[in-house]
Order: sequence, then structure tokens, then C-alpha cells
Amino acid sequence: MDTAAETLPRRIGLDALWASCLAPAPGKLAALFGPGASRLALRAAAAPLLAGEAIVAVDGGNRFDPYEVARAERALGGSGRAALSRLLVSRAFTCHQMEALLSLRLPAALARERARIALVLGLPETFADEDVPYAEACRVFRGCLFALRRLSREGTRVVLAGEEGGTLFPFAPIKSRVSPLARVSPPSRAGFFRYLARTADPLLLLGDGGGHSNPSSRV
Repeated sequence: MDTAAETLPRRIGLDALWASCLAPAPGKLAALFGPGASRLALRAAAAPLLAGEAIVAVDGGNRFDPYEVARAERALGGSGRAALSRLLVSRAFTCHQMEALLSLRLPAALARERARIALVLGLPETFADEDVPYAEACRVFRGCLFALRRLSREGTRVVLAGEEGGTLFPFAPIKSRVSPLARVSPPSRAGFFRYLARTADPLLLLGDGGGHSNPSSRV
């Protein structure tokens, strides 16, 4: 079943964004894609952090910016420091590092921090390296998804954020029924992003997504 993309209103509060839009059902992955998505996800994360929840973040696209979290916390009435004290971040620079983090270290970190939220930034970006054979990249990508869906089924809220568009992963219509991991000629690394966009629930798109006129959120 294809997932329809939701359109963000012109203005939405940070706490409402997280609670209403980025709350996947068990076994599902929520996603926020588009220009500025990582920044917006980090700002929205300030709401549960300020409420006392812990979050474990995995940064695969060098998108993590602690100042976004601190600024959002201050906007919500906090000190700008409490939220960051409840946020644990690990970085991955290759797709193999990403798989290892998601499969091995993320579950342990969630248990250790007693966190029920996992924020994954830039997952598809780690698959852009064409030195990794396409078949191997597909295998690693499936391993990443298996790890994340297992966590989701066990009760972790998994939220993905990525900067779709531009030259790295140009957006393609999400309602195509052709698998992005098969029947691609020539093999395209953009298929990893397209698969996430087709299967995420809920999916939120920011900005112009190749035919989807979803207005950028202003918070």
C-alpha cells in the first residue's frame, strides 16, 4: 500500500509537530523529508526532551546541530541545556557504519538511556558512495531497515529525517509501484531514498518535491 504524503500547514508548533506528525505506529517508520528537514526534526525533538524523554540520534549525513535543539528548547521556555543532556548522538560516515550502529549499538544505547525515541538523520546519504557495489549497498540498506523496523515493533518511535531534493537524491513520485531495489536500469542510489518515501508512515514533505507542492514549515 502506498503512503500518501501529508502537507504541513504554514505554521505548526514544535510540540504539535512531534506529537501529531512524527508518531509512527508499531512497526512503522515516520519520516520528514525535504530542504531543512533535519533542522526541523532537531527543533521538534526539543519538545519531548524538555518533557523528560531521552532520545538517541544517529547522524549519517553530518546534519546534527546542537544549537538547533538548544534554540528550540529556549523557545519552549527551557534553559537551552536540559534537552541536550537527554540527547545521545552517534555518527556514521559510511553505509556499513550506519548498519553497524542501527543493528548493534542503537538497541543497546536505547536500553541504557531508557529511551523510546530514535532519531535517524541522513540515512540515504550514507549510500551515495559509488565505491560500494550496488548489490552490497542494497544488502546493507535492507539490514538497516530490518534493524529499525525491529526496534519499532518493540516499541521504539523511529523517526527519519533527510534533505531530499537537489543533486544527491532528486525526488521521484512516491506512488510508483516499481520496487526501487529492483528493475532499476541503471542501478540508482536514489532508489534508497525513494523506498523510504514510499513506505514511511507518516510521511511529511517540506518544500517543492518534484510535483508535490508542500509548503515549508515555519516554526
